[in-house]
Amino acid sequence: MNRHFLSIEKAKPCVKILGIIQLVIGFSILWLAPVEIYSFYLFSEGGPFYYDGFHIGSFVHGLVAAQIFAFYAIGVMFILIGYGHIKLKAWTLNLSIGSIWFWIIFGLPVMFFFLPLLSMKEISAQYPILLLAGAAIILIFIIPVILLFFYHQSSVRELFTVNHDHVSEFKNMPTGSYLALIVYSFYILLFHIMIFYHGLFPLFGKFLTGLGGIAVYGFLILLMILLIYGLIKRINISWVISVAFFGLLMLSATVTIINYDYNSIIELMELPKLEYDMFTKLPVKAFYLLLPIVYILMTSLIIVFRTRNYHDIK
Repeated sequence: MNRHFLSIEKAKPCVKILGIIQLVIGFSILWLAPVEIYSFYLFSEGGPFYYDGFHIGSFVHGLVAAQIFAFYAIGVMFILIGYGHIKLKAWTLNLSIGSIWFWIIFGLPVMFFFLPLLSMKEISAQYPILLLAGAAIILIFIIPVILLFFYHQSSVRELFTVNHDHVSEFKNMPTGSYLALIVYSFYILLFHIMIFYHGLFPLFGKFLTGLGGIAVYGFLILLMILLIYGLIKRINISWVISVAFFGLLMLSATVTIINYDYNSIIELMELPKLEYDMFTKLPVKAFYLLLPIVYILMTSLIIVFRTRNYHDIK
């Protein structure tokens, strides 16, 4: 990779412009988050997209809630990074690179979450797999690669190292730690979303649903918050707990999923008939069964390779 493509004179305005773009995107997404709540009216009785069975627990209801949560999180992230670009804060570089790598690793599984929606008659999109593939190439490969090339320029790195902060633990984290921080935050969001799907949780051979599953997710949300604290403070035991937890979670999910076939899991979700038919007709059923395991496996690898960041205390 050519690390000297940009001079520092050209890099500085590029960083500032990128920061302004990120601020605009961030505030736009924050504006969109409460507006997205209107989607509940569109799918409710009397709305243009209404169908029988739309309520809390249905797939689309949970999807709308997930989008609202995600808009708030993404909006705040863009504003934070955009501010860091304009002020040339040292932490901005590693946080930006960590965010990009998170999207490269988790972007495709996240996008697959929306594939059933593209298959619905009410929101029809011709050739949903091709549409998803085209979006993935642009959003997960082309744009991230361009941004990584930009951030690895020597001139760009030099701009951000001027204001290096040796005091704040959060601001002095390496790229891998920021990536792990975003992953933990992602799981907090994901665990909240699963509550909208009857708290469906894989527990070593069987699925918990209802209040039992929701209580487990409540505990796991608190655990993720504690792991974030341990990551920022670089507490060694938090890394051990994190590796053990995700290892057990992957084992639990694997053992549970192999005990159920695809249709049995869909039935546990108690979806409306339209959504049930939609999921049973999907062309990539096996991928949806593997999706939780893929998530957890990638997370485990990220956490395992972050061990040195817990020992590197200055």
